[in-house]
Amino acid sequence: MTVYPSAEFNATVEASSLKLVRYAQIIRYDENAFYGINADSNRERAVRKIFTKLDRDMIARELCAAQDDIEKVLLYPLGQKWFEAEQHSRNRRNTFFTKWSQVLALGSRAESVIASGVALNHAADPAVIPATATTVTDSDEIHFYQAGTDVEVFPSALTLVSGTLNASFPRARLVKEAAQENPETGWAYSDTGVDGPFIQALDIRRVYTDTTNAGVFVWPLGKENCPECGEDTEPACGYIQSSIAGTVTLLLDTGNCYYCGATKLRLNYCAGTPLDATAEDAIIHLAHARMAVMPCSDSDPLTMLWKQDRFVPEQISQERANSLFGVTEGSWRAWVYAHNNRHFRTTFI
Repeated sequence: MTVYPSAEFNATVEASSLKLVRYAQIIRYDENAFYGINADSNRERAVRKIFTKLDRDMIARELCAAQDDIEKVLLYPLGQKWFEAEQHSRNRRNTFFTKWSQVLALGSRAESVIASGVALNHAADPAVIPATATTVTDSDEIHFYQAGTDVEVFPSALTLVSGTLNASFPRARLVKEAAQENPETGWAYSDTGVDGPFIQALDIRRVYTDTTNAGVFVWPLGKENCPECGEDTEPACGYIQSSIAGTVTLLLDTGNCYYCGATKLRLNYCAGTPLDATAEDAIIHLAHARMAVMPCSDSDPLTMLWKQDRFVPEQISQERANSLFGVTEGSWRAWVYAHNNRHFRTTFI
């Protein structure tokens, strides 16, 4: 029996909205090779290297850092993100700008279990799960995880019809958390047994915005006449005045007049825009420009993309010199995207 590393080798952390699955598709790298699997498709597609966890970790970190920097210019998230307890000073109208624009909903991130330990059928690639009943009606809220963990698994196909869920998963995306530290030669593609490197079951969860938890009004020293050493809070409900601008109004959920003395508000909300192809390209260009080392040999086609994004022209325009991201080709392309798509706000409500 093959002995795999212990679970201390945690899965690669993917904080970017641009997941490694999508990154591999965009750069046209074979998924099996990308996720550390030795398969015939590697050779058929002239892949010259099987990636290691160290490679994937580096790419994931740079994608996350690139997206963060682009979002600071845009002033709104790419993809979907939740923000908790964002503090604001209360004004007379209880109306204010959220830090991030493109507000989708007021409330906090929440999860609920749809099904646990759902068996995968590895008879073919992609593997499939049996039809699963659910009351969830929005397929975007359905997420899959390696059983008993928070390691997300991304399907290649998902259908939700009349309360029945079906999904399929390429083998490359099913490497166990404890097996993600793959050898340079890769795991055997055909080793799909229980003791092999591929997971056998999934947990299915609903990830959504709990709109009952929009935020709270805050009295830093108590809301009664006599000051206290600690703060008091009361739950709030809210209304989105402008989703694009991120203008919201909070009201006291209890309906009494205590809010008159509250001096602060704490807000929970979800914000973001769909991650389109232009945004994906911007993130990748900037990530490549910042990668000191490319995880491929000089003969690999991916290296050409990396070199293009790190290229610095002999002559640089004044506009390019003023780019906050740098003057390399990839940095410049990302800056143009962020600068042209940034959100402008008025200074008053």
